[in-house]
Formats: sequence, structure tokens, C-alpha cells
Amino acid sequence: MRVLLACDRSGGHFFPAFSLAHYLDKEEVYFFIPSHYFSNFLRMRGWKVLGKPLNFRNVLLEGGFRICEALYVICKVRPKKVIGFGGRDTFFLIVIASLFFIYTAIYEPNVVKGKTNKYLSLIVRKVYCGFSLPFKSKKAIKVGVPLRDDLRIWDKKDAKDKLELFDDLAVILWFGGSQGSIFINQLVKWLVNNIKRDFQIIHIVGSKQFNEFINFYDKIKIKAKIFEFCLNMDLVYSASDIVISRAGILSLVEISWFGIPAILIPHPGASRHQSANAYYLQERKACFVFEQDNFNYHNFKNTLERLLDDIALRREISQNLKSLGLGISSEQFYRNLEL
Repeated sequence: MRVLLACDRSGGHFFPAFSLAHYLDKEEVYFFIPSHYFSNFLRMRGWKVLGKPLNFRNVLLEGGFRICEALYVICKVRPKKVIGFGGRDTFFLIVIASLFFIYTAIYEPNVVKGKTNKYLSLIVRKVYCGFSLPFKSKKAIKVGVPLRDDLRIWDKKDAKDKLELFDDLAVILWFGGSQGSIFINQLVKWLVNNIKRDFQIIHIVGSKQFNEFINFYDKIKIKAKIFEFCLNMDLVYSASDIVISRAGILSLVEISWFGIPAILIPHPGASRHQSANAYYLQERKACFVFEQDNFNYHNFKNTLERLLDDIALRREISQNLKSLGLGISSEQFYRNLEL
């Protein structure tokens, strides 16, 4: 059965599709993902990939191109099923597949539905949901959020040694999602100049500011490990004592599984679903949340200093995170989809 897995360009869209793909016939699986990085990642591993990355984000021009591209992809692949994993780049592909009477489904892992999936849910045959059911529909099925199969919890000392970090200093992980976050990146610079504590940094910067931050860390005395993008997140999570992160659901599921006390700064766009994800955790005393739109630097600094100073508080938050039980194996995810 030929299956087309349609993803947008972020890791939150890509990794659930990639988890599923391993349980399907590889010869019959096609990915649609308009991302240079993930396209190369897949091709190097022998997967069939379609989708052209665009260097602009003009809605009208991009929409016209994606309509033509969707027609080409559907005619070329002739899939029996098309499953969308969110993001506006997948919108016309799902719509056109439905018009061709191809079986279509979407996956929504967040507490609230994304804008693209909100509209697509009206025309697809199945709506798969993560740890909640944001869609009030008979075709909505709760299937969970998959953890990557390669995740494992390292001994903290071993993880720090492998990353060439000191064992006796707390490690703060700064992570703005798979594409990086300019706001979180700049917040690092502000904090380094304003906090009077000893700590180390792991910083996943993203491609846009990577070279800038290599120069930045060369000029300061704080021990830091910097990545453009990191596939060995289990090693990074295991070495970290605190994480400052966006609130994409895959990141939150992984943070909760590793039990890392978090300060979450939800992305202000994306239909506010990251805010809903973050407050779901905060209501369960499993993180602290700061909104970017009205960010309070003084309160943020005090919260981070409190976490650095209070090991008992970090342990309490870690236990609360782990007790949530978020995340399932990729095999269970595949079984729940009943493809």
C-alpha cells in the first residue's frame, strides 16, 4: 500500500511521521517535506522524498506554487493513503488528495488544534490526536505522542563527560526548536550579562545565528557546548539540569520523559497551541511559563536563579514531569493508528 506522509519543515511535524515510517513498507513510503535539512536526512537513509523548499514566505505566491506542486505529487506518487502531520505547506496536498477520493488523515499532537489541521479536519476521513482530544468529532481518535526510538537516559556524569562539560556545575540547555529561536538566542546574551551564578550552557542555536554565537561564546568565560542542530538529544537532555525551551509538544514530551525542570517560552504564533501546551504542564506544577509578548526579564532571571540555587525544587518539578506519563513508543503509536 503506497503511503504519502506530508510534513511541514519543523521537527515537530517531521519526527512523528518518521517514527511511523519505520513500521511501513519502506518501498511504498513517500515523504513530502519542503526542508533542505530533513530532505537530505531522509535521502541519506534511502527514503523517497518530494517537496521543494522555498526561500520566501509570501502566502499568495507560496499558495499558488503549492497547489501546482500538490497536483504533481499526487499524480506522480498515486498514493492509497495520505497522512498530514500539520503545517501550512501540507494544506493543499491534503485538500487535493481528498478531491481525488484518496484516503486522507491528519495528526494533531497538541492540546489545541493548529490552524491548518482545524480546516483540514472538515474534509479528511480520520483525525489522529496526541494526549488530548481537541477535535469534537466522531472521526477523532486519541493515539498518543511518539517518543523517538533512539532516546535513552544516560548517566548524568557520563553525558557531561562526553560533551566535555564539568561534572560539578549545573547545565542550562537553551533550545528554540528544530529551527532555532532568535528571541531565545538573544535572551542567552542578556542573561550572561545579568546573572551572577556559575553554570554551563548547552545551546542549540539553529542555522541562522550559528556563526554569530560561535563568536559570542569564544569571547566569554562560561563553559558552553553549541550546536546548529542536534540529533543526539538524549545525550543533551541527560546532561542538562534546567532547560529553557519553546513549547512544541514533541519537545515537551521528551522534556517530561527525561524529567528536566523547564522554563517554557511558547512561540507567540502558531494559533497559540504552544501556550496551551505549556500551561497544561504549569497547571500540574511541572514547569514555569513566560510569554514572549509580555516577557518580564526580572521575573525570568529570578526564576532561573531560584532553580539554580534550589536542588530540592528541581527534584520536585522533575518528579511532577515524569508522573505525567507523556509519550508512547513509536511501535505503540503505529498500532494505535490502525493503518
